[in-house]
Amino acid sequence: MTYLRRLPKFEYLAPRTIAEACDLLAAYHDRAELLAGGTDLLMQMRRRETTPAYLIGLKGVTELSGVRKLDDGNVFIGAMTTLHTILSSPVLRSHYDVLAKAAAGIGGPELRNVATVGGNIAGALPCADLPPALMTLGAKVRLASSSGERILPLEDFFPSFGVTAARPDELLTGIELPSVPLSSGGIYLKFHDRQSMDMTTVGVSAFVTLEQDGGSFRDVKIAVASGAPVPLRLRKAEAVLCGRTFAEEALEEAALAVCEEANPRSSWRATRDYRFALLKNLTKRAIRGARENAASRTGDLS
Repeated sequence: MTYLRRLPKFEYLAPRTIAEACDLLAAYHDRAELLAGGTDLLMQMRRRETTPAYLIGLKGVTELSGVRKLDDGNVFIGAMTTLHTILSSPVLRSHYDVLAKAAAGIGGPELRNVATVGGNIAGALPCADLPPALMTLGAKVRLASSSGERILPLEDFFPSFGVTAARPDELLTGIELPSVPLSSGGIYLKFHDRQSMDMTTVGVSAFVTLEQDGGSFRDVKIAVASGAPVPLRLRKAEAVLCGRTFAEEALEEAALAVCEEANPRSSWRATRDYRFALLKNLTKRAIRGARENAASRTGDLS
């Protein structure tokens, strides 16, 4: 059993700008941790899984919070934006509801008021709910350091279990979402033991764009949680559906392709075989639900 102890001693650093945060990270990254909502980090410190000499608190960096539209029509979500803000944002609820609904299913109100989108992503946990939803929306992450900024697709942000592509001196500043076509829709479905208060056993996100006839798929994106050592986008399964007419046979083929690409593990929460069964069923349900949501936006469910 792992016991919770008092927090170890540390020095708290409070930058006010992204530039200040990057300078502190460059100076202390080998002895510091970034503090966002703290829902995971503080527990890790109390279990002595990490004992940083410095905590770089990001709460005072206002540039990192909020949801805003960009001049090119894309949407930017700051890394310090809370899950509550995501699920209540009019912009996200109307155009990116797959993300808003995924956020709504994480924890309880107390957690959602402090937990942040950046923390959910940067933790690099395979069971995290936001990365699959964001991947199917074509999200990119922005990383800043004292030497500049770079942007990369979210699906390339998780090279291995518990690890991100961010360099030690880089700060995740936010997520950028492209605009979505009118004939598109998505859904995130997950299975867990105790509603939103438990970790996700398996989660599947699907986002589809329909052809003008509403009966076939122009584009399909599928990503999973707890289906591999990292949040994973499943391109082979997507290719099975692209250009196909909606039919149960096509859903079955896509679900089998998901199981071929996925690599879930056995744990006390679920066996590997049980996770495969969940992946297969949730994939079919997610594609069906995403198609229904897309069709409802065009008024065509033929």
